Amino acid sequence: MTSLLQLTRFHVEDSARELLGKEISERVSETRLDSDLDDAILARIGAYALRRYLPGETLHGIQVFTAGGSHALTLTNLPTQDFPATPVSGFGDESELAVTNALHLGLLRLLGCTPFAVAYENDGRLIRNVVPNPEASGTTSSWGADSEFFWHSDNPHQPFSPPGSDPRLYAPPYLSFYTVRNEERVPTELMALDDVVVRLDEDTRLALLAKEFQVGAPASNDQQSTAPLTKTSVLEPGPDGRHHRARYDRGTTAGCTDAAAAALERWSAALGTAPSTELVLRPGEFMIFDNYRVLHRRKAFRPAPDATARWLRRCYAA
Repeated sequence: MTSLLQLTRFHVEDSARELLGKEISERVSETRLDSDLDDAILARIGAYALRRYLPGETLHGIQVFTAGGSHALTLTNLPTQDFPATPVSGFGDESELAVTNALHLGLLRLLGCTPFAVAYENDGRLIRNVVPNPEASGTTSSWGADSEFFWHSDNPHQPFSPPGSDPRLYAPPYLSFYTVRNEERVPTELMALDDVVVRLDEDTRLALLAKEFQVGAPASNDQQSTAPLTKTSVLEPGPDGRHHRARYDRGTTAGCTDAAAAALERWSAALGTAPSTELVLRPGEFMIFDNYRVLHRRKAFRPAPDATARWLRRCYAA
């Protein structure tokens, strides 16, 4: 069966990339800009340059993405910069990444999205460095490497966000990434929730819609400040009435009744048969996907030496 994942792909031509990188570099060099303190300014700089140099078709595709029903979008061959060593501790000097941050936040502005951070993860910082942190060895976390991070949605222990709400109180609607390094060629795998649901029998689907589950916080969260979501469902109808949305992390989701536990086993079996798409993100590649309608996975891998290890930049968006 053909995958139902709707993936929109765009590519920046070399000539546009050079002009884009030159303009942003000149503008951010005028002052010291930090992604946590100056995110609006960085977004303004990036969005202005992107509007000037991206072709109309690409700009239009970006601007209609959230309303168009696609699951994910990628934009390749964006400008890069002179990067420091991969911050395998998880944190670095954000002002050294002003060009990258202007591109990332500028694209979110063009998408009509609001970037945000949550207090219970990543020390409350806006952009998370997805790196192989030695202290996260053995954990299923974005800072892990030696353990598979099975199919999941981010922060599934939070409710889905209603329109016009403070996104910090809910599961993030979108996950966005800018790729700094991926010498290990580790794929980020995406699976459309639609591809899982069509493989469920009706009894299983209804059981997953029942509020008979408990979903805990992932390993990346501050466990002392987050509580599990109780008496909840794995699936919920989407606001359009046609699609489902899901909250799921294999390590933190449990059925509270025998029927719910059995449905969860059948759900896991469906995840093993549904088609998925592997994206080996390259330096200068941007990706965004719908966290409610897409599950993602990262298999275990052997990191390159610390200075050149895999490094993605992740930002939640609503």
